[in-house]
Amino acid sequence: MTTFIRYIKLYTHFVKNCVIRELLFRTHFALSFISRLILFLLFILFYQVIYRNILTLGNWSYNEGLLYLSVFFLIDTIGFMFFIKNFSTFPEYISEGKLDVILTKPVDSQFFVSLRYFSLISFFSIFPPLVLFVRQLLILHISFSLWNTLAFLIFFIAALTIYYSLWFLSNLILFWVNRIDALHEFFVTLWRFMQFPPDIFQNVIRLFFIGVVPILFTVAVPTQALENIFDSKAILGLALASIFTLLISRIVWKIGLRRYQSTG
Repeated sequence: MTTFIRYIKLYTHFVKNCVIRELLFRTHFALSFISRLILFLLFILFYQVIYRNILTLGNWSYNEGLLYLSVFFLIDTIGFMFFIKNFSTFPEYISEGKLDVILTKPVDSQFFVSLRYFSLISFFSIFPPLVLFVRQLLILHISFSLWNTLAFLIFFIAALTIYYSLWFLSNLILFWVNRIDALHEFFVTLWRFMQFPPDIFQNVIRLFFIGVVPILFTVAVPTQALENIFDSKAILGLALASIFTLLISRIVWKIGLRRYQSTG
C-alpha cells in the first residue's frame, strides 16, 4: 500500500510538471485541440456518409454505430492522454542512452517510460467524444444498472490494457533495431481500423485482428455491454488478450533491458 501511494504521488508530480509546460505554449495547445476536434467531427461526417446508403453496418444501426465511435474515441483519447508523449519519446531513451539514467532511479523503469509525460491537449480532447457518448445513450434509451455499468467499466479497462500493451510492445523493437523513426505510429495506424464495427472484417483480416494484433473486440465488447449484449466468445477473447498482451509486454521489456545493458 505504501508503494502504491508513493507511485500515485510520483505520477501526480509528473502530471503537474507536464501541465505547467504545456500551458506555456498556449497557441500550440489551442491549435492542437482544434485539429483533434476537426478530426473527430470528420469521423462523424464519414459515418453519416456511410449510413446514407445502408441501414446497418454489420449488425450496427446508425445510432449504435455512433455510440461505438464514441467509445472508440474515448479509448483512443485516454490512451493518447497517458501514452502518446511517452512512446514518441521512447526512441531517445534507446538511441541516446537516456535509459541509463532511468535505470538508476528508485522506480520501476517500465512505469517511468510509460507514464513520465501527460498530454493536457488529449485531456481536453476527451470532452467531444464524451458528449457524443452521452447523446447516444439518451437517443438509444440506454439505462444504467449496476450490472451493465460494472461490465462496461471492466471491459473498458481491459480494452485500455490491450491498447497500452500493444503500443508499448511496438516500441520495444527498438531494443533490437534502433534506427526506425516514429515506430510508435505503427500501432496507432492499426488501431484506426477499430473505428469501424468488427462485423465488417472477414477472413484473413479478421484473423489478423484476433490472433496477431488482438484488438478486434476492444471497442465492441464494452459498447455492447451498455445495451446488455454479451457475446461470450468476444468477452473471453478480450479477457485473454488483455492478460496475455500485458504479460508479454512485461516479459519483452525485461528481455530488452538485458540486451540494452549488455550493449550499453
